[in-house]
Amino acid sequence: MIKINLLPTKRKPPRKVTELQKQLIIAVVVIGGVFTAMAFYYISLNAKISDREKERAAAMAEVARQDAMLREVKNVEDERKKVTDKIGVIEQLKKNQQGPVRLLDEISRAIPATADITSLTEVGGNINLGGEAFSNEDVVKFVENLKASAYFTDVYLMETRHNVKEGYEIYAYKLQFRYKGL
Repeated sequence: MIKINLLPTKRKPPRKVTELQKQLIIAVVVIGGVFTAMAFYYISLNAKISDREKERAAAMAEVARQDAMLREVKNVEDERKKVTDKIGVIEQLKKNQQGPVRLLDEISRAIPATADITSLTEVGGNINLGGEAFSNEDVVKFVENLKASAYFTDVYLMETRHNVKEGYEIYAYKLQFRYKGL
């Protein structure tokens, strides 16, 4: 026959945790917490380093983009300066174009009908002019007309010579004056 024991059995009394075991448990928990905290700190530092590297890469890309823009601006400024210089040269040429035309126009207005010009040289605004006239009065009239012009100053008659050319009496003259070029 089978016997069933319904009486409570004796249990072993729980083991008492000794002081050393308590300290070991606390030490393991503390050391585990420290390692966990160090792991989190290590992960957070790596995340910060990664973020900083991304920021640095973005900043370097921005610097490169701005350098490219700066080079482009400098190229545009250089081109603008070249164009401005060319425009200045063109304007100077336009101004200089009027000078010889006005000079010859004023001389043609001042010269009498009976006088001719045989040579004309201009150096730095100083004009040396040579020519021939039928009378000394024509030479004097030419000098007076040049002096009366607003475009000429310091008009000097350097010399006149009486010559006979092809049977005609002529007066060879040399003049010197300054062109103001208003």
